[in-house]
Amino acid sequence: MMRNTTVSGNTLLDRAVETVAARLPRGWRLSLRKPAGGRRPVGDAWLTLRAPDGRSADLIAEAKQGVSPRQAAEAAALLASAGRQGGADGTILISDYLSELSRIRLRAAGVNYLDLTGNAWIVMDRPALLIETQGADRDPAPDRRGSRTLKGGKAARIVRALCDVRPPMGVRELARLSATNAGYVSRVLNLLSSEDLVQREASGRVVQTDWLNLIRRWSRDYSLVRTNRAVAYLAPRGIETLSERLLEYEGTYALTGTLAVPKEASVAEGRAVMCYVDEPERAAGFLEVRPADAGANVLLLTPFDTVVYDRARTEDGLRKVALSQCVADLLTGGGRGPAEADALLDWMARNEDAWRS
Repeated sequence: MMRNTTVSGNTLLDRAVETVAARLPRGWRLSLRKPAGGRRPVGDAWLTLRAPDGRSADLIAEAKQGVSPRQAAEAAALLASAGRQGGADGTILISDYLSELSRIRLRAAGVNYLDLTGNAWIVMDRPALLIETQGADRDPAPDRRGSRTLKGGKAARIVRALCDVRPPMGVRELARLSATNAGYVSRVLNLLSSEDLVQREASGRVVQTDWLNLIRRWSRDYSLVRTNRAVAYLAPRGIETLSERLLEYEGTYALTGTLAVPKEASVAEGRAVMCYVDEPERAAGFLEVRPADAGANVLLLTPFDTVVYDRARTEDGLRKVALSQCVADLLTGGGRGPAEADALLDWMARNEDAWRS
């Protein structure tokens, strides 16, 4: 399985001991016991944590540099099994860096973790101990081989298609759905597979998509106001009057943000309009809004790519972005948007048939 590797002259295990020891409450002790020789099926060492009253707990420790979410999920399953069979009180995976999705996978399996950027989650019942710290959100030394980002229109179209359309789908079908070449689709799928966001057959066909975490992953490389061109306006007569004007607007547009959330999934009242438009100056004139540095209640967005209009829907006579696009915009738009996005994601998970074809 995975073995410990050297990081700047010190092993991950030795660095991990120093990191955990610095976080222990007063009176606690930590010791590391490495195997005397030979190769164990799972586990590079045992960590023993001893409380001030003498009670102790043993953790099977596995160390690996450069752990992808898929590797984290696989390691979690093996470590959880090893912990049950090996008589240990728990298990821990140690790495130089663990992404957010890797940490989610480990927690779901009940496997503790620690990385050298400061991300840590160590929970024990007897003796009782909780260590939880936040480190880096991004890999300080990313692997530069292949596609490592979801920035740009082509990647966005692939992500949106994977979210909006149920698998199975092959590379060529996904290329057709995303208006992208098959070679680029393959590179993006390799990235998503390594991050455990899609499951693929040996032939390369996608058979399962973790669409919820895929949207969150895309949102790390996408931003509502930085990726698109955004200009703030004031609608003097309020957003209700503006919505009525939109009903008559003949240009290309699509509402996003709060006003694009289905009523049954809404948790907040719309106080501002966020709208994609292909001709912002024309739209601003028709909607009778004026530029505003303060007190703005309208945000007109020039799309970075036509993907924002893909699989848009019409409700109450108004054109609105697909829910996968709406979630990404809420997650990255600031304010109360992330909380609205979480509520919308919960609704989407319960009602896949309502939005996913």
